[in-house]
Amino acid sequence: MTASSTIRKQRLKLDIEVTRKQKKALLSVLKALDIEVKPRELTEEEEDFALGIAVEEGKKEGRLSEKEQEEFLKWMQNEISNQ
Repeated sequence: MTASSTIRKQRLKLDIEVTRKQKKALLSVLKALDIEVKPRELTEEEEDFALGIAVEEGKKEGRLSEKEQEEFLKWMQNEISNQ
């Protein structure tokens, strides 16, 4: 049993846009770090469908009120300044 097999791993899903060159470099780095990757590229139809769902969800949730926007921006600025 290796040391790495005793470390608890987390699943992390990323949705990123990269060029072919960036993709190749990123996958090389992940492989070098012994990180299992399951690349999945969406078709145009899948992207359109996902965007449609996101738009509909946004309509249901609505927008923040001005007060909520101000509170969120203050919180964000505070978080950034504390880094």
